Amino acid sequence: AQQTTQRKHFNSLKNIGMNPPLAMRTPPSRNSSREDRKEMRVLQESIQMNVDQEHLPDNASYSTVLSSAHTDAITKTPQRGNVSVKLTSEQQTARTIMSSICCSEAYNAHIISGTRGIGKTFVAHNAVQLPLAKKTFTDGIVWVGLGHKKALSYDDLIELYQVICSQVFPKVKKSISFDSVLYVPSKRKDRSEEEAQDEKNAMLHARDIMSKNVAQKKNVLICLDGIADPADIRYFQFASDSSSFKVKCRVLATVIRNDKMPNVRVKLWKLSAMNTVQSRDLFIDQLSTESRHHPDFISTYSESHQFCHGNPLCILSLSQMINDKLRSNSCSSLKKFVSKFESAPVDPKMKSYIILESAFSHSSLGDSNTKLAWRCFAAFACVFSRNRAFRPFVPNSPVRALFRAVISRISKMIDKPRAIDDATDKILDFMVQNRILNRIDGFDEKLFPRILYQVSCDIYQEFGVELSANNGTKRKLNTLFINEYTTMFNGVSAAFGSNEIDFYMLKFLPEHSLKANELEDASLTLQDMRFIEERFYYMGIKVGCKKHIDDTESLVARMKGNRAAANLILVKSYKSCTRVIENQYQRKDSKMELDKEMVTDVMWDLALSLFKENFVAEGCRILQKALELGLGKSDSIGLESRMISSLLKTSSDNKKQCARAIILIGSAMAQSNTKLRDALHLLNNGLSTLEEELGNSSLELARARVYVGEILYRDFKTYQRALQMFRGALPIFMKELGEESEELFDAIILIGKSCIHTGDLDTALEILKNISPKLKGSIALDVDIKVGYIYIIKGNNDKAIEVLSKAKSTTTDAGIIERIEQLINKSRAQQGSEGRYTI
Repeated sequence: AQQTTQRKHFNSLKNIGMNPPLAMRTPPSRNSSREDRKEMRVLQESIQMNVDQEHLPDNASYSTVLSSAHTDAITKTPQRGNVSVKLTSEQQTARTIMSSICCSEAYNAHIISGTRGIGKTFVAHNAVQLPLAKKTFTDGIVWVGLGHKKALSYDDLIELYQVICSQVFPKVKKSISFDSVLYVPSKRKDRSEEEAQDEKNAMLHARDIMSKNVAQKKNVLICLDGIADPADIRYFQFASDSSSFKVKCRVLATVIRNDKMPNVRVKLWKLSAMNTVQSRDLFIDQLSTESRHHPDFISTYSESHQFCHGNPLCILSLSQMINDKLRSNSCSSLKKFVSKFESAPVDPKMKSYIILESAFSHSSLGDSNTKLAWRCFAAFACVFSRNRAFRPFVPNSPVRALFRAVISRISKMIDKPRAIDDATDKILDFMVQNRILNRIDGFDEKLFPRILYQVSCDIYQEFGVELSANNGTKRKLNTLFINEYTTMFNGVSAAFGSNEIDFYMLKFLPEHSLKANELEDASLTLQDMRFIEERFYYMGIKVGCKKHIDDTESLVARMKGNRAAANLILVKSYKSCTRVIENQYQRKDSKMELDKEMVTDVMWDLALSLFKENFVAEGCRILQKALELGLGKSDSIGLESRMISSLLKTSSDNKKQCARAIILIGSAMAQSNTKLRDALHLLNNGLSTLEEELGNSSLELARARVYVGEILYRDFKTYQRALQMFRGALPIFMKELGEESEELFDAIILIGKSCIHTGDLDTALEILKNISPKLKGSIALDVDIKVGYIYIIKGNNDKAIEVLSKAKSTTTDAGIIERIEQLINKSRAQQGSEGRYTI
């Protein structure tokens, strides 16, 4: 019996394109490696541990396995998938994947690939729920929903890292700092190859920081559900600095395409479509008894599942839609649907769209509620979809409140609360039955059970977003839940209190107002001190202020046509924010947890956002207020109080003056080695503003480039970028100042020095040799020493001694003479050896 069962598992795995697990293959011989025998033993133990798990009821909760929260990028693991258990041969595929993750040291990342709706998330979810996973990854499992949207940018990666850290270290309030990564993302859409490479290098640098702070300290499994670009998985392949220490952190990801698959320690698991027998079994199993015995079953839709091409999601959606149609006696529309469905493209996404459109039209809800259901789902997708997580886990109460608001606004039942409740229940039941929304079990912080909804598949979520994408629907949705958002939602008595409704309102209200193009509502909301205070209380001052800054910057970006009004809103919004922080910090009975370092960072973030928009005086006022409150010393910001006071008179109308001030602020921060990444951002921003105001051929812009280049050379040690700055200024100096100007000579010397650090010794030697005869005094002496140093590196010791001896004869400074003599001695010592000095 055991051999028969194993044979069935083996054949079913071959049908879906998977290799059988080790337990189904030939047992290891005595000559096999110790690692193979260990992997076999652990796998057999895991299969034995799972015997009792298979008999758990479908609604058994595993929510305690994963630690998670309702955040933008990270969600709970789905409690139900969208694929039949038959597809994976009773979770055997999941066991095979998890045994490889836990037992094999050859791979630190595993990728499950397949088309949309094939069951990637289902298999990954089953894998992380296995006892072997809980036993191996003792520090927890983190689930990240990405949604197949786009390749990760630097900002996306940093945000994901921060959220992962908050889950791995839930009790640590201070987040990991990535300020040592000296990279500022370019705002241009048409980035050069060099800029793209700079971003990749910065992301790899951030990965190294993450490795030291998380991967080497915790034994965790990171599940990335829906990576758009498989190459991005390398940013989660953490390594150790020590060869004796093995990083236990592992990665499991799901992808749609595998054309850019990395080949370094990554194992690919490809899910194939169901075969004909499996497809029919799943289709028949999901049909109701009434549907299977209907007179038109054989003639109309008995073979319609074949046009799903083995996609489990399409088959499930099709069977549920047929059940709904026959319950509502819509046989004629079902026949029209079958003919349309059979001629549709093979793309599973388009197939699912056709099924959903048919499900929403003439459904069992009846004609009166069909349009309401359509509008409710569009509103749900618009309100509760996250930027980077397509599968939101939403508490019951805000979903019911949203649906009530939609129904009461566009139906004739506005004065009949009971009728609205009945319609809400019908629509929710309809969406759950048709797998558009899934209802899952979860627990809050007090271990009190409550109901959560989730969008069961990316395709469903995209369908809802597409419904709410056109302008007509946006305007209607705006009248539904934006204009009267507060009164509508807070007027509903939620089953477990209104806290969840308030949280969603405080977090997403300005963002959704912007999506609906209601700029005035968004601006008034962002200036409302009561709204800001409640947002900070619910979200925390650090996260809440970041969200407030993002919303305000998005509003300003949308108001480019009316720059004066946008600037006024920006300043007023941050003034209100500063007042709230000041009031809460000074109050002894404040509800918020505040400390000096946190509040100082928050006020600096507000000032930095103003500096980026050329509001120097307004930003300095916020910093001055922080210093007056004793929140931080000037060295924690990197600016002297005297400088802050002097910049208060900078007029925001004079962009050139603001650009000069911003460059000055950035340089002061760089020299004090404080907030270097922000300093780099300000330097780049000031230069770009000067370029817009003065043009590329301006002498002042050339001088600013040399000034910034010196900072990059001296303080940031980014020699390649400094070299670009110096070379950009050279033609303007030659044209405007002539070939004998001192500024031109200084720029040429800086180019030569930069070439030394970039490794281009021949160019550096040629430049410095040619410029040396034109120089005088200490500058000429310094250049001669550099030339001698290059000769030493290149191994030309005779020439090095000649140049250095000549330089020594031109100075009487004891310190410089000692330095030159050391170089001469090194060169003489090198003359008798074959080795060379290297950079």
